[in-house]
Amino acid sequence: MENGKIQGIVVPLVTPLSSPDRVDEAAVERMVEHVIAGGVHAIFILGSTGEGPALTGEEQRRMIRISAKAVRGRVPLLAGISGASAASAVELGRFAASEGADAVVAAVPCYFPPDRAEIMAYYQLLVREIPLPLFVYNMPGLTHVSLDLDTVCRLAELPGISGYKDSSGDLESFRAAVKRLGARSGFSLLIGPEELTAAAVAMGGDGGVNGGANLCPELYVGVYEAVKSGAVEKAEQLQRKVLDAVRSYGSPATATGVVRRLKYELARRGFIQNILASPSLPMREEMQEKTGECYAADCR
Repeated sequence: MENGKIQGIVVPLVTPLSSPDRVDEAAVERMVEHVIAGGVHAIFILGSTGEGPALTGEEQRRMIRISAKAVRGRVPLLAGISGASAASAVELGRFAASEGADAVVAAVPCYFPPDRAEIMAYYQLLVREIPLPLFVYNMPGLTHVSLDLDTVCRLAELPGISGYKDSSGDLESFRAAVKRLGARSGFSLLIGPEELTAAAVAMGGDGGVNGGANLCPELYVGVYEAVKSGAVEKAEQLQRKVLDAVRSYGSPATATGVVRRLKYELARRGFIQNILASPSLPMREEMQEKTGECYAADCR
């Protein structure tokens, strides 16, 4: 962290499961060690890649407790608290604070899409009730609500809001956010789609939340460091590997498709079991053969 910001590669950790409704504690510990050894700058649990909203409240809390114990303060730990209910977000956020998480991340509630006034009221409630820094999470592909820049800038004024994670895939919108908010002390600007991280960092963003860093943390950390150091040729070389990895998620890449591919590959390498939270189904050999795409084997 620099100037109070989270910068670099934030890995949205997959949630290892021993059954479709049970977190696998030993596999969580293996994953935490794997990504920290790979150089990631922070860990984000219970996001979209972590299938957070698909887990029961009990398992969300178990994931927070296990992860905090495994991380041991070595990198910042961000906990996703998104769901359908403001009350459940507050409850989970308070629990995350009690277990030692460093920040929480919240998209707007799903199912009943809020308007602008309701968005402001929602985040005002969260910062009032949760004693942790809060990241605003723009995920229109899943919430069906897109946060416009004026709203994001208003949210950034709230005490307790410490960052913005943009998974809209709109690079020009992110550029505008950097222009208006990039100089704000202690406020992090992170982009979601991993193929856009290099461009986002080059334009002044603080980093990326990259699902592929579950498998190849060194690759994504390498992209970030190459861009920051001005090593253009190396950044371009590594970016080509990132694009190869992204193609393996499917076309178009869906949130479930990304998780399905990552868990399949992580299971193949012995880190976790190939189990997704119900009702999502895991990738099987015949599905992998049908896609005709293999995840990039070279992580460096």
